[in-house]
Amino acid sequence: MQRTVTVIEKTTGRVIGALPIDLSNQHHQVSDDQYFDKAFEAAVDSGLITKAEAHAVEFRLE
Repeated sequence: MQRTVTVIEKTTGRVIGALPIDLSNQHHQVSDDQYFDKAFEAAVDSGLITKAEAHAVEFRLE
């Protein structure tokens, strides 16, 4: 199932970006935590955030 994870700056509430995360290839029940883990990896890999900025953002699952 594909869901969108929005990356939000904690201090200002500004939306930094949104990432479509598709975990449909999983053969078991997918938890929200798995979407957040994948979204974090995708946000870092795409340059949206750095690992050092991880504490300053939050992820919202839509």
